[in-house]
Amino acid sequence: MSRHLWVVTVEGCPTTPYIGTSERSTTTGYDRFSFTHRTAKQIATDLNRDESGLTASWDGDSLIFTSAKEHNGDWSMEIVTPNAHGHYEIGDMWPWDEWSEELDPDEHRRAFVHGARARHDPPDPQYSHAARTAWQQGRHEAEQLLNPVLRGQSRPHRHLVTQSLTPSEAPSTTSLSSPARRQR
Repeated sequence: MSRHLWVVTVEGCPTTPYIGTSERSTTTGYDRFSFTHRTAKQIATDLNRDESGLTASWDGDSLIFTSAKEHNGDWSMEIVTPNAHGHYEIGDMWPWDEWSEELDPDEHRRAFVHGARARHDPPDPQYSHAARTAWQQGRHEAEQLLNPVLRGQSRPHRHLVTQSLTPSEAPSTTSLSSPARRQR
């Protein structure tokens, strides 16, 4: 199933773009989006700065959203754990808006979003060093979402390489104790 790249903000906070993916090609505002761990951490940090009555905390890899009665009329908790790719499916707790370049004059956030949306294009040569770095971060974020590697498979396999002993240097089997012998 294909994934669609989205740049969303939490409703009422138009200047914090989050790069996410969804299986849907259109959004209703309350869709669930898949985010990297980095973005999930940013969402939690931004949410905790707000006075909305919804907070986020971490318990290991689990992201815990807790809403006070002021948030939606009832106390609730949702625990979001990473999927097989290490991504967090977040949604249904607040409305999302599509990020708008017209509402965000910040060069770094714009470069971040442009890097995500135009992953295969080079960065704008007019970007400052900091904006070029933001562009690279956006590109990397989108690549992690659209071309995920299953957790644990991204690490190279480690092989034990030992120097071969010549027959005259090899220990005799009588000099090794039983537990030290390798069985093949």
